[in-house]
Amino acid sequence: MTTKPARGGLRALNSTGWRPNYKPAPRLIARAIKEAVDPVSFYTSEIPSMPAPKRRAGWIDGGLCPFHTDSHTGNFRIHAAAGSFYCFACEARGPDIIAFTMARDGLSFREAVETLAASWGVR
Repeated sequence: MTTKPARGGLRALNSTGWRPNYKPAPRLIARAIKEAVDPVSFYTSEIPSMPAPKRRAGWIDGGLCPFHTDSHTGNFRIHAAAGSFYCFACEARGPDIIAFTMARDGLSFREAVETLAASWGVR
């Protein structure tokens, strides 16, 4: 099955209409991750010392900060709706779970998106 020439050539498609080795752009996968993964569930599963929140709105007190050696509980906080995080001790901050994964594991944006997509079952 072929389509009309696109910029000077034929493009072969498989039976489903997609290119065989098609991978969505990382920004599209990132959008799917943000829609599919609940930030509170993500942080409680990724940070062992984080207690289960009693409420799921606004800023939630977290556990020990994963970015430095922390001796006080409650320095690390997350925002339930936005998924942003902040540590009062080391001032680590970020806008979402992708930035958290990038900072904690030292990954690039693409690597963090691929890691989160694989671990949370997002396509």
